[in-house]
Amino acid sequence: MTKSRASGLPRTLWLVLISVFAGLPVLWMVVTSLQPMEELLGTDASLIPGSVSLDAYAEVLNRFPFWQWFMNSVIVAAAVVAGNLVFDTLAAYGLSRIRFRGRQAVLTLILATLMIPTQVILVPLYLVMRDLNWIDTYWAMIIPFLASPTGIFLLRQHFVTLPIQLDEAAAIDGAGRLRTLWSILLPSSWPALGTVAALKFMWTWGEFAWPSLVTNDELLRTLPVGLARFQNQFDPRWDLLMAGSVMAAVPVVLCFVFLQRFFVSGLTGGAVKE
Repeated sequence: MTKSRASGLPRTLWLVLISVFAGLPVLWMVVTSLQPMEELLGTDASLIPGSVSLDAYAEVLNRFPFWQWFMNSVIVAAAVVAGNLVFDTLAAYGLSRIRFRGRQAVLTLILATLMIPTQVILVPLYLVMRDLNWIDTYWAMIIPFLASPTGIFLLRQHFVTLPIQLDEAAAIDGAGRLRTLWSILLPSSWPALGTVAALKFMWTWGEFAWPSLVTNDELLRTLPVGLARFQNQFDPRWDLLMAGSVMAAVPVVLCFVFLQRFFVSGLTGGAVKE
């Protein structure tokens, strides 16, 4: 028993070291948000503040439309997650359960899009949104991301692991494909669905480039775009930026806390050889 514990000690030390490095930026963000601006302008930086103040949080909430930005982020993130759960599921079901000519080519094409950086398509996508008169609307921030190749691939790999006999039994009972998907496959797919939902929520919540490109109205900005106002070249307000970042990070932390049990099973559930 002692030998087993000793052999696991290096791994534990590595995990502790990684956790410390990962947690230090978060701790620094929280500490900075609680320090008065006078201390931040000093030369002696410390993880232990000399005094604690909530003035930065009050100024963020009173001076800027923080809650409007927050609601914009909630609306966009919720719509994108819902769209991905619907469209990714339908595409994944078709690619895993329906045999048709060119199925593998379609899957390969979908996966190939993962190699295209998002920045490459920003300009043509912006031109499409402009021609549709969707600039400064929720549509521009939601519609282009209602489906994702990552979600399709993860759900497809999960559906492949489910026995085909389930579909055959449902067909004998007279169930169509949508009924089979809804009543038979989805109840067994919560880990995969939770993983897709969590990944898309965290990505959409933190997205900056696209919302900043398609929104000019301050009241339509999402949180990452709004928080960028707190930093400028001549007078960076680090206390406001950190306070806003702390509040913006709360939904992401809650999302991870509630859905973390889905991650391992959802990401490894499709690790099978066809």
